[in-house]
Amino acid sequence: MKIAFLGTRGINEGYSGIETSIKDISMRLAKKGHSIIIYCRKPRKTKCPEQPFKNIRLVYIPTLHSKHLGTFIHTFLSTLHSLFFDADIVHFHALGPSLFSFLPRLFGKKTIVSVHGLDWKRKKWKFPARLFLKLCEYPAIYFPHKTIVVSRSLKKYFESKFKKEVYYIPNGIEVYSGDKEFNKQISKPEYILFAGRLIPEKGIHYLIKAFNEIDTDKQLMIAGESSFTDEYVSYLRSISGARIKFLGFVERQMLRSLYESAYAFVLPSEVEGSPVSLLEAMSHGRCVLVSDIPECLEVIGDCGISFRMGDYLDLEEKLRYLIANPEFVNQTGLRAKKRISQQYAWEPIIEGLERVYSSLFSDKKWKK
Repeated sequence: MKIAFLGTRGINEGYSGIETSIKDISMRLAKKGHSIIIYCRKPRKTKCPEQPFKNIRLVYIPTLHSKHLGTFIHTFLSTLHSLFFDADIVHFHALGPSLFSFLPRLFGKKTIVSVHGLDWKRKKWKFPARLFLKLCEYPAIYFPHKTIVVSRSLKKYFESKFKKEVYYIPNGIEVYSGDKEFNKQISKPEYILFAGRLIPEKGIHYLIKAFNEIDTDKQLMIAGESSFTDEYVSYLRSISGARIKFLGFVERQMLRSLYESAYAFVLPSEVEGSPVSLLEAMSHGRCVLVSDIPECLEVIGDCGISFRMGDYLDLEEKLRYLIANPEFVNQTGLRAKKRISQQYAWEPIIEGLERVYSSLFSDKKWKK
């Protein structure tokens, strides 16, 4: 099949979990013989990545570097380009881009929308943008031929609200062995890790407030950078003590080493879809501490612990428990790694995606 992906910023390192997931999916579909086109934005600070793999084509479409209009303009122009590209399926990602999913359908193309989260809940948006994203739930369900969600909680939400079937296909992850050269330099794990975009809904301020109250030799490492949230990042720095380190953007290999050598991983988010950073931490055998939102609890099962979302005092209590109980941390991390290998392995996820793609065609040549 020939598949076009829209709604992503690209596959350059430093983007969010959505882009990481799309890159991983594209590489695996390409290895199975599918032809992939990924519509990308031109990076501002780095060169455009080279073509990553046989059967994958990167198309760079211009847009404004704007918090509110960048995605809208880029997706619209990419959609117009896709009308004249020989694609069997045009696959949109996220609520906002779903608005344009009717256009390829009018031109006889099969269309799919993947919803990665309820973006209207994110604090970075003002009321008009949140209202727009809320209304985009309707095109996400009614405009494409099929709708995919990345968590069971999202599936329950949409099917309950719209009384229409959606398909659950989670993000996948590899189980990594780690960087032995990096790890042998560390006698014992000395830090708690957070990794992700530095945006309010990630709840990093709760983590900092909790960690500041704990008397420990361990450090808190915060890996990630601003996403139109420089004021928030300045606030985080202003409330941080000396034991808290901001690492900024971390390249993929170094990030894997940070996961592998962390004492524990904390994700205090208020809003998530299917958090890739959480999957990555668990795949490295890290004990994870997450807010008790359904999307996080769904991922960890009984292989991690949670705190009441927004309650930094409860977060502080749980952090103290983890620091005081290294054997529990170690055993929980091992169970987390096993859970990821069983529940979020790539092979069944890609097979499930191919089944959804094939179901769009009556022609038997697409059927598995």
